[in-house]
Amino acid sequence: MINVLYVGGKEKGLSEVSGLDVHLDYVQNGMIALSAVQSGGFDAVIIEDQLPLMAPSRLLQELVSAGAGIPVISIIRSAERRKEILSDFDLGLFSYFEPGSDTVDDLHSMLSSAKRFHDFKKDVPRIAARHFSGIGFEKIVGISDQMLKIYHLMCQIKNKDVTTVLYGESGTGKNLIARTLHQISLRRDRPNIAVNCPAIPSDLLESELFGHEKGAFTGAIERKDGKFLAANAGSIFLDEIGDMSPSLQAKILRVLESGEIERVGGAETIRVDVRIISATNQDLEKRIAEGAFRQDLFHRINVFPITVPPLRGRKEDILPTTMAILKGLKKKHNISVDYLSNDAMETLKLYDWPGNVRELENTLERIVLIHDKPVIQSDDVKYILDENSASLDARRIDESKILPDKPEAAHLMENPGSSAEEDVVSEPVVQTDTSVIKTLKELEYEAIIAGLERTNWNMTTTSQQLGISRMTLYRKLDQHGLRKKDG
Repeated sequence: MINVLYVGGKEKGLSEVSGLDVHLDYVQNGMIALSAVQSGGFDAVIIEDQLPLMAPSRLLQELVSAGAGIPVISIIRSAERRKEILSDFDLGLFSYFEPGSDTVDDLHSMLSSAKRFHDFKKDVPRIAARHFSGIGFEKIVGISDQMLKIYHLMCQIKNKDVTTVLYGESGTGKNLIARTLHQISLRRDRPNIAVNCPAIPSDLLESELFGHEKGAFTGAIERKDGKFLAANAGSIFLDEIGDMSPSLQAKILRVLESGEIERVGGAETIRVDVRIISATNQDLEKRIAEGAFRQDLFHRINVFPITVPPLRGRKEDILPTTMAILKGLKKKHNISVDYLSNDAMETLKLYDWPGNVRELENTLERIVLIHDKPVIQSDDVKYILDENSASLDARRIDESKILPDKPEAAHLMENPGSSAEEDVVSEPVVQTDTSVIKTLKELEYEAIIAGLERTNWNMTTTSQQLGISRMTLYRKLDQHGLRKKDG
């Protein structure tokens, strides 16, 4: 059972919870709500669109300041309230619900996530609880089960000087997690140095890390200290350590084993006290089998591994992540955006985000720069995602230097690797009965219907079988007026 405090509403004002495993307690205004939450026992607070005595945003601020840590969900019924949502996330809002647009399942999912997040925070040590925000941990945004597991691991090593390696695809936020690990550690008042290993030529990386003596190589006109000395007593983050050369790996191993370094071209042994946090988007065990990564170094850095999941595997994090990004973009570009429509948010959730949070941030920035208006609509999102897909496909075609034949509809459905992008059918298919030739639109419609029915309306699989991007498939559905029928 999920226990919820419902502020400003009437018993029948939230009919969506009828039949759910939710118990609602009703209070009329924010003043009573502040007293009620002190008694404890609530898993979430729902605030109505309008409140007497105290505005919803003010109540949210007071609830967060009170330190109860209860997730707050806002009801959105008016355009005026909608304009405040972005700033409310900055105050600590957990999520929002729009009756008429969001479904009962959406509300139940929000409340279930709120309860899990609240229960999780109650179980962490009090000293670690202060690191949690309304939608994440320090500056990390995420409320999904996968992210809660990461927060749990981070709390476990908060006061432990342990070597950590972060695994995950590019763009998942490994660098932010690395910074946070330093910020919550006992070394937080000491230097924190980040090194992007692939960005530095391999013949210069050793000097960058360990420094060099005057005359050590051409251009070494004076002695220079490296990143390890700069990070002494603090932390160093080695991003994409899997790309490091084997000879340099041996020197990193020496630091881990003895805490000693030598400048390039020097004979002096220098002791350093540095916590190493590393990250990779590669399978290091596979790299070991290939002879590209040292097994002994792997065991040294892999003391406390943390795997960062891709964004497509934690869809419930897309809303809070989007709001956090928009908040920063609004300040950066001084734009007028206040809100994403429900359909726009749904479009973001349906996309797979192969570039993860970095791609989401890039996409949102392009959207707000092109469509500088208070409310971002679904078409605004689809426009940018279509451009992204077209650009990616163009690069793939350019790389392959292969011009594919124009496939027929049946061929597209049977060959997921087809590269046709814009149209499901590129040219008319002549039937056996030459007296009946269907139009492009008719053939396209039939191909889409056949694909959707075969996959039970699974958009990802259908788009793959038709050889087009998901965003193109959504646009085609709109053009043909296709919608999945209930039941």
